[in-house]
Amino acid sequence: MSVIFVIAADSALRRSLQFALEAENLTVDAHDGLESAKRSRLLDLASCAVVDEDVLDDRGAAMRALQRFAKPVILLVARPPACAGHDDIAILVKPLQWDALVGTVRALQGNVIPRGLAGRALDRSDDGGESLLPTTTT
Repeated sequence: MSVIFVIAADSALRRSLQFALEAENLTVDAHDGLESAKRSRLLDLASCAVVDEDVLDDRGAAMRALQRFAKPVILLVARPPACAGHDDIAILVKPLQWDALVGTVRALQGNVIPRGLAGRALDRSDDGGESLLPTTTT
């Protein structure tokens, strides 16, 4: 059995993410912070983590914390980042479309970050269109 960790400080977001993933028959362990997730008895079963940026204090410390988590991570952000992500971090821009989230989770479970997601952010326009935004390294 593999488990998807959902880590979001906002309880409504956390429950929404958990519902969307469980609706796809995925097993979810939801937490309000990284420390709580790291103490979970299910951590060894985690195939990936969905982490909302609001649980992270600052970007530098955030990336180090996510890298120490040692699982592929999907980082949910409000705005595309100015720098490329780590190889094991897929970045999705909120608001999310559930199929993008579920597709990324399934790809990470297979140990493959979908082409275009590593170090890139998904941009959603007001008309509902979406495109990948290239990010630059600093």
